[in-house]
Amino acid sequence: MRRCLAVLLVISLNAAIAAQEPACPAPQTEALAAIVSHCAEQSPGTLCLGHPTVAAIQGQSELDSPTLHQPGDTLPIDSVDWLSVSTEERTWGAARAVFPAYTGDSLETRESALVAYGNVALFFPPLVEQPSPLVDLTVTAGRGAYLRALPHIDAEIITPLAVRSKLKAIGMSPNRNWRLVYAAPDQRGWMSQSVLSTTSDALPVLDADSDAIPLWLPWQIFDFHSGIDDAPCEGSWESGILLQAPNFTTPAYFEINGIRILLSGSAWLQAQISSGALIHIIDGTASVTAADVTQVVRRGFQTSVAIEMAAKHSLVAVGAPTEAVAYDYQRLLNLPIETLIHPSRVSLALYSLATPAPQDGSSPLAYISSEDPCKIVAGPDGANMRSRPDPAAPIIAVMAHSDSAQPLSRGIGADSLPWWKLATGVWVRIDATNFGGNCNDVPLILPGN
Repeated sequence: MRRCLAVLLVISLNAAIAAQEPACPAPQTEALAAIVSHCAEQSPGTLCLGHPTVAAIQGQSELDSPTLHQPGDTLPIDSVDWLSVSTEERTWGAARAVFPAYTGDSLETRESALVAYGNVALFFPPLVEQPSPLVDLTVTAGRGAYLRALPHIDAEIITPLAVRSKLKAIGMSPNRNWRLVYAAPDQRGWMSQSVLSTTSDALPVLDADSDAIPLWLPWQIFDFHSGIDDAPCEGSWESGILLQAPNFTTPAYFEINGIRILLSGSAWLQAQISSGALIHIIDGTASVTAADVTQVVRRGFQTSVAIEMAAKHSLVAVGAPTEAVAYDYQRLLNLPIETLIHPSRVSLALYSLATPAPQDGSSPLAYISSEDPCKIVAGPDGANMRSRPDPAAPIIAVMAHSDSAQPLSRGIGADSLPWWKLATGVWVRIDATNFGGNCNDVPLILPGN
């Protein structure tokens, strides 16, 4: 199998930037904009360069190794053993991989994406040659069927499977009455031929104790580490990786530094021994498991897992994920989500900024005086919080009826209507709210401020 032991990204940006000008965010913007413009037609199963240059090292030598020179150049992801993305003065590394990923409990796949930028190193385990042939089968029994540990009717039941469950068969029993199948990438067992969709007589005859080989796809499992708190200037991005699987569907499975993540949506990840693995769910939801403990993390929240150095300089989890807490929205606000393959957003944990409606059903404005600080209250239909004063901007959170907040300022939006500004990157249109207190003193500003 073709293997590239390393892909080194060293991004050289425009040297004509004047020395007195800030080094960012122009270098970051240029490098990541190249992903959007040059990797738009990227094929699944490839790594696409966001900005030159890339040197791919084959074995221990650069001789005859494929080299990526231009934005949009690609490599097959199954040729990459490790990936180093770097940033130096006036440089900013960036690359995107697009690939299928199995869900955690079936053989369905989800189109996923990973964007690495800044100072990041990823290490991929050697690919295991998958069993051949792999024959697609379907459970046809109306009441479903059992996956068993051995090829006989009294064997231990591994799991029940519903009708129309998709399977991959790799062999059959000596009497040809049972098929050795995978129901999930790491779940294998025997099923009676009588409950399956095809006879599959071309399958090899296998013993009950034949080796089990997981069917994980490339880039579903990897280790990585990154820079943290290394943004080159205020308002720019720190190093890390954006990871995405489709939202509102069965989550895709990833194992990162030994941490199992079932993701439906988008996440931003960083990892260092000193800080641990930091997992921010910016859209959708995820289940994060380490040390046999699972935390469900919803959009706007983060968890962390302690990690330590293991063999071959990889970082592995050594503790359970922490309880999910709201992340710092302003710190993540400008993440380059436009480089992902599916629309996404950086969500806000609502009650990190707003106050829940009173439990007794009273109005938060009931006892407010005209001299109290201005308070806004969501109307009967709620109030959408958006990242800018524009009805086309992403909804980052939704205030429920009678949730309240205190505005910092107000301005005229892209729709020529007045908006409240609750924080940097958090706006609510005034006509979705009731308000009371001294709101005339709330500063009036331009929408971009």
